[in-house]
Amino acid sequence: MVESRRRIDGIQQVLNTSWPLKDDDGPHARGIKDQEHPIPVRVRLVFEHDGEELLPGTAQRWTKTHVYVRVGDPRMQVAGVWVLAEDVRRG
Repeated sequence: MVESRRRIDGIQQVLNTSWPLKDDDGPHARGIKDQEHPIPVRVRLVFEHDGEELLPGTAQRWTKTHVYVRVGDPRMQVAGVWVLAEDVRRG
């Protein structure tokens, strides 16, 4: 099923997604606001079929351990992704 979906729309899961918070309802990022001055970055993403790639993006939210990066890659179902801070470099 996943393979046929990939061929039709190109969407792939990002395997190194990591949420900064967790509570009884599960992982989330509620309450973490956009930064006033987003930062251009390069982010390491691991796609389920295409593997690891370093892509340009914009860091819009962050904590000490996690960063939300807007990427806009057509393989992603959403505009951005939360990853560990170690997967992001100013760029």
